[in-house]
Amino acid sequence: MENTNQFIVIKKVLVSMSGGEQILLYPVKTDEVTWIAQDERISARFTRKAINGIWAFYADITLKDGFLDGEKGIEILLELPEECSSFLADYRYKEYWCQPGWTSSFSGVPDETQALLWKYGKGGYGFLLPVCGKQYKTILNGDRLRIVSWYDGLSVCSSLIFTAGEDENPGRLTAACVKEGLALQHNGYQPRTEKRYPEIFEYLGWCSWDAFQIRVSEKGLLDKCREFRDKDIPVRWVIIDDMWGDVKELYDVETPDYETVLESRHGTALFSFEADPIRFPEGLKNCIMNMEQEFGIKTGIWHPMSGYWSGIDKNGPLALEYGDCLIEGANGQLVPSFHQDKAFRFFDAYHRFLKDCGAQFVKIDNQSTIKRFYQGLAPVGIAAEGLHIAMEASAGIHFDNQLINCMGMASENMWNRPISSISRCSDDFLPYNREWFRQHILQCAYNSFIQGEFLWCDWDMWWTSDGQAVKNSVLRAVSGGPIYISDKVGESSREILMPLILSDGRILRCDRPGVPAEDCLMEDPGCSGKPFKVYSTCNTCIAAAVFHLNPESGRMNDTIGLTELGGTEKAEEYAVFEYFSKERRVIGKEERIPVTLTDEDDFRFYCFVPVEDGFAPLGLSEKYIAPKTIAEYNARTVVLKEGGTFEFFSRNPVDSVLLNGITTPVEKEAAPFYKVFCGGNGIQSVTVPEGV
Repeated sequence: MENTNQFIVIKKVLVSMSGGEQILLYPVKTDEVTWIAQDERISARFTRKAINGIWAFYADITLKDGFLDGEKGIEILLELPEECSSFLADYRYKEYWCQPGWTSSFSGVPDETQALLWKYGKGGYGFLLPVCGKQYKTILNGDRLRIVSWYDGLSVCSSLIFTAGEDENPGRLTAACVKEGLALQHNGYQPRTEKRYPEIFEYLGWCSWDAFQIRVSEKGLLDKCREFRDKDIPVRWVIIDDMWGDVKELYDVETPDYETVLESRHGTALFSFEADPIRFPEGLKNCIMNMEQEFGIKTGIWHPMSGYWSGIDKNGPLALEYGDCLIEGANGQLVPSFHQDKAFRFFDAYHRFLKDCGAQFVKIDNQSTIKRFYQGLAPVGIAAEGLHIAMEASAGIHFDNQLINCMGMASENMWNRPISSISRCSDDFLPYNREWFRQHILQCAYNSFIQGEFLWCDWDMWWTSDGQAVKNSVLRAVSGGPIYISDKVGESSREILMPLILSDGRILRCDRPGVPAEDCLMEDPGCSGKPFKVYSTCNTCIAAAVFHLNPESGRMNDTIGLTELGGTEKAEEYAVFEYFSKERRVIGKEERIPVTLTDEDDFRFYCFVPVEDGFAPLGLSEKYIAPKTIAEYNARTVVLKEGGTFEFFSRNPVDSVLLNGITTPVEKEAAPFYKVFCGGNGIQSVTVPEGV
């Protein structure tokens, strides 16, 4: 589809002045791309520019007298073409987190919407992506776009306010709008496709939070590492999460009940960089050294952007030594300054301490608190950019940019990460909670449809001991991001984990964030009566998980095919393997496979492998992302990363293969699908003859 001249229309503008006055403007369209409004106190010009197939919309507004209200800002009433039939909003439902919302009208779009996709009745999609720029951020509330700075001292708004476009392919459309939006900021920030994925997160990890929560300690961490060794679970890294730090009010966590401490910790501040002296009696460095030297496990450290949940203890040594780097926030709490040079000095000191203790990476939490801490102190874009540049510069120096961003889905965070490449994309995982799993999977998948164009998405920790453990493992298989668990001591299951990883702990990771299939985008899977499909790519293949998300629906019947998985342009036919039923088949690119799910405990996992010259290597069938077990593939010679059951499709009959140069018979009961067991350790080479 090509963008049309009537694609988005600006109807009226409401300008809120500091002091309470509001001025209503009715812009006049002067040509195909410009709207102008004049008032005694305001001049306004709105322009759209066609750039690489998308529209970039700019606002240039000048107050001749007075200042803009930082909170209410500028409100623009927009109009879309009448044939828009359904809308998918990605909106911020909490300070830190986004989730999907569906509506049948533009006016029904939720407040704090940070991306909006709609479908035309005639076919094809439209997309609008609000931008956070240097000073202002834009958000949607229904058919109204609000431009705010959270700072009352501005009289000029000259900013890119959103990108938008139309396309037959929704994924291609969102990617283009993100890419051009970033490029037009002229700050060098890149989309996910241009960022480096940190090597440490290619391996299986574990996080202390769900295991210990408020009672994390050196002893507990070492006990957990010992369990991994004894069970031969190849965890390669650990996050020491919340409650490890030196927060004086939380020294004694045994007396209060969990809920009391959980609530009170959000009102406490960081005293020093060291660990809690009671739970880490020999210091953080000793704990990290023991984990690495005794168990070979690397360590990452959690900390909030604000120091701790309520900043820095005003009576502690950090406030004394780094006072010039800190600022009293809008809520009166002491936090790192938004000036990047000052913020960098604080984060550099913090990270240098952690690095000296042996930490290999950081997880930085509490990021979408720009408004809470810095409102009125600086425009939102300036505050966000200063903090993110400082954090990432420090993480780059000390940890080679090995950083997980967290609690940071507000647009001011997403648009202002210059280098880091991973961010959480859902609210906290809750063990043993079926209702939450349904929310969790929707947040992960639909948020990744938007955030996944900016960064790789972290789908959060999970439990292998949970009653939904296999379901959670399948979800992580298509995530494309880090995989890390958080079981309590003694409760991790090797059996649940091994389909996700190689024997050395390397994740069989998809190439991009998992996203909803196209036929699931525009309706809520929790009430659509159809299975929910989420998919990703792996090499030239496609991996797709199918879930039942509505306990009221009972048995669900549907089909799955390459059309909604974006695979019809790659090959004429595909070999398909379903992990749980072991069903194998070959389909043409337009064919469909029937799918039946009996209840919410029923799910499927498919790999679609292109057939070339009558041959398709599936990989090691013990693994979900089997194609990722293939290190090299040249003609009919396949090099596997390790041993296991290698399966392949061959149109011509095959009796044997060359396994590491030795003629080895194949199992052919399911021909034209064949398998051979490669029992050796390390790399395996299999050459499949052309057959007869």
